[in-house]
Amino acid sequence: MKTKERIDQAYKRIKELFLLINDWTKGVKETNNEYLEIKKRKQEIIDDLYLELGQLNKIWNEQELALSDKDYVVKFDNIKQRIRELEK
Repeated sequence: MKTKERIDQAYKRIKELFLLINDWTKGVKETNNEYLEIKKRKQEIIDDLYLELGQLNKIWNEQELALSDKDYVVKFDNIKQRIRELEK
């Protein structure tokens, strides 16, 4: 087998793999009711986390509770990490 033929066959296999991966990653159609329900619930959770983040900022800024800088940063990072994971 010549080098050009090997390259052509490898290219065809790679192209087929990319097409398969593309089909697999499409996932559920966006018009599916279950998909829409999951997306809606996910957005509600994200909104709740942003509210929790706002309350944490209010507590820390107004010093309503004794909250150390370290505790604030740890809680803030945890909430932001959960938001980032959900927004993926």
